[in-house]
Amino acid sequence: MLKSYIKIAVRTLSKNRLTSFINIFGLGLSMSVGLMIMIRLQDQLSYDNFHPHPDRTYRVTSGYAKKNAETWKMASTPLPLYDELLKESSFVEEAVNIYPAFNGKATAAGKELYLNGAFTEPSFFKVFGFQLSSGNEQTALQMPNSVVINKSTALKYFGATNPIGQVVSMENGDDFVISGVLEDIPGKSHINYDAFASFSSVANLEKNKILPGKSADWFAFNTAYTYVLLKENAHLSSLSQNLRSVSNELNKINKAGATSFGIQRIDKITPGTDGLSNDIGNGSSWTKLYFEIGVALLILLAACFNYTNLTIARALTRAKEVGIRKIVGARRRQVFTQYIVESVLLAFAALSFAWLILSFIIHYAPFNDDYEFIPSTAHYNATLVYWSAGFAVFTGLIAGASPAWILSSFKPLRVLKNLSTAKILGKVSLQKALIVFQYSLSLIIIIFLFAFYRQFSFMAKASPGFRKDNVMVMPLQGVDEKIAAQKISTVSGVESVCAMSSQFGKHFQGMSMPVWIGNKKDALSLNYYYADEQFIPSMKIPFIAGNNFPSASNVNGEQYIILNEKAVHALGIRKIEDAPGQKLSINDSTKLQIAGVVKDFSYENAGKPVAPLAFRNKENAYNYLYVVTGPGKKDLISNHIKSEWKTFTPDQPFTYSWLNDDIDKNNSQAATVSLLGYLAIIAVAIATLGLLGVVVYSIEVKQKEVSIRKIIGASEQQLVRMLSKRFIKLLFIAGFIAMPIGYTAGFLLLQNFASRVSFGIFSLLLCFALLLSIGLFTIISQTYKAAGNNPVKNLRSE
Repeated sequence: MLKSYIKIAVRTLSKNRLTSFINIFGLGLSMSVGLMIMIRLQDQLSYDNFHPHPDRTYRVTSGYAKKNAETWKMASTPLPLYDELLKESSFVEEAVNIYPAFNGKATAAGKELYLNGAFTEPSFFKVFGFQLSSGNEQTALQMPNSVVINKSTALKYFGATNPIGQVVSMENGDDFVISGVLEDIPGKSHINYDAFASFSSVANLEKNKILPGKSADWFAFNTAYTYVLLKENAHLSSLSQNLRSVSNELNKINKAGATSFGIQRIDKITPGTDGLSNDIGNGSSWTKLYFEIGVALLILLAACFNYTNLTIARALTRAKEVGIRKIVGARRRQVFTQYIVESVLLAFAALSFAWLILSFIIHYAPFNDDYEFIPSTAHYNATLVYWSAGFAVFTGLIAGASPAWILSSFKPLRVLKNLSTAKILGKVSLQKALIVFQYSLSLIIIIFLFAFYRQFSFMAKASPGFRKDNVMVMPLQGVDEKIAAQKISTVSGVESVCAMSSQFGKHFQGMSMPVWIGNKKDALSLNYYYADEQFIPSMKIPFIAGNNFPSASNVNGEQYIILNEKAVHALGIRKIEDAPGQKLSINDSTKLQIAGVVKDFSYENAGKPVAPLAFRNKENAYNYLYVVTGPGKKDLISNHIKSEWKTFTPDQPFTYSWLNDDIDKNNSQAATVSLLGYLAIIAVAIATLGLLGVVVYSIEVKQKEVSIRKIIGASEQQLVRMLSKRFIKLLFIAGFIAMPIGYTAGFLLLQNFASRVSFGIFSLLLCFALLLSIGLFTIISQTYKAAGNNPVKNLRSE
């Protein structure tokens, strides 16, 4: 029986080529979006699945609520929590801290690189699934000043030479002996560092004031990441109860706010939770994934309505077939199954087309910038094949269920009549309702995507509040910044040279620290960059109180700090002008004087709210040079700088970028904009194809009427008006329904951005005009074609 159904379905699809093309093309476009989301979802769900006991491994998170209702939720925890958890031997098998303070310039084998690393305990290899390709996992992190590095770092420093026993010298003067090389992980992880140093090194580093004294600080919530491996058969409630006891004890000490702790299973950390700050890893959030899945389902639904609409529009041409099948004994279930098989078969044909589109998209660069919507590691596997096959069946069922149910429900005599007279919702015909619904849905999608597009365009053009044009950003790669600045400042066309710890104007790449004025219990987590005396004036960041760092103020150690407006207000200083001169504690033994306050500026992303920020001034803390050039040919100036660079560091490659390009790329989100454009094209294409199919079949049904009217004297314009007016009316009804809904969706979307574009009636009318003009062209082109046909020829064939 199934074989017979498939034969009939193939014959029907091949016979009705226009309808089949419209359905396959529309479903294929929408399914390509679904496949993209599947690949992305599979990638995000693959994080941290390689650990030996993911069902028993948890990360502890922390929360803090001040009495003034200000709350923080952080992925990080205080360092002492690790020792407290180890005391609970009844349910804790192992615990481990990851303290990301092992970073900075490092020298090994005569090469200087920047290391992004963390301190951790020997239990690291017991809790996690990381393995060593060289070295002993039992002892690699046992001794102070030992370090394990990943393979890529080993290759950069040592090439093919075995690095075990080699020394890595950090910029703070400490030497670490390499005790192991990490094997490439068999999956993805939110724990991603170049190196892991032994935690037993921290005590001595704190003693020498190389690291701040956080080992015993219960209120340094932004310090480390604490993980727990529970014993087999241990209850999670035991861990939760223990953490509540710890937080209760802390709340007795600090009555200015309430501390709390939470837990996350390690394989559930990614996709992440919104509102959790100070997190590590580059995974997406569930909110973003749900949004992407929702958009994909809406577009798929629009394509499914195409199929439903065209199937019902063609009901008259298949009425004889259905009627005869029922008269000769076919049951409703058999007719229903026939339509479902046809729908599923068409969905599999559309799936093949969707894979073809996807193969192009995966290699299309704008979809794979820093946002990396399509993972660079995307590949086809058995799971994806199963998912896509199930997706095709699901699509076929969704698209075919409604027409199959309706057509199979009629009596043989009724099904031979025009189905377009079947009514739903009172006096509204099913066909009209579907056209209105589909166009409304498409217009809502377009309005929503247009709001997104306008926001990203606004962000791309927004002024960040500092100088971004004609600024070259150069990684120092271990070169002394004073020598580099002195040499490069002599190049023709260079106006000034300054140094900074991180790249500026991109995703925040600085550091954070607890700071306080007066009571440590009121500490604020403050983002900061290291910058030299020339940075702020060179970048034209305006002061609103106080002054810049005094010249050579860091020779005898760090003494000053500069804050933005947000930081001043967050610290409880009421008047900006009162801030300069006040002392700010950054640890128990170090206070810095506020030298000045700069105007708030966008140091991350134009759409993000400006957070409290500080500039610190410390020798040997800079990793990038910022070279301000005069107007002129960038290529010529960069070549001159390159020539000068080679005179004092011939072994290091000359690499650079222009700050305005970095910022524009960060704000414009090329991948996101490309994706939005692709989705908008799909929405328009699906709506247009659906309307085209319905118009063509409606005109076919009215061929006899058109021919008779033309013979008795009707002009082409009158015939076009007669044929198209009901469709045009439906488009306006769809616009009336969709614009308020689309505006609400766009408005809610824009509330997620601190700086946002205006979105009003003009934007709505523009979207509607676009869809209306395409719809009118589709309708009028087909009706003119029908009105111009030879009436005698049409009547002869009737």
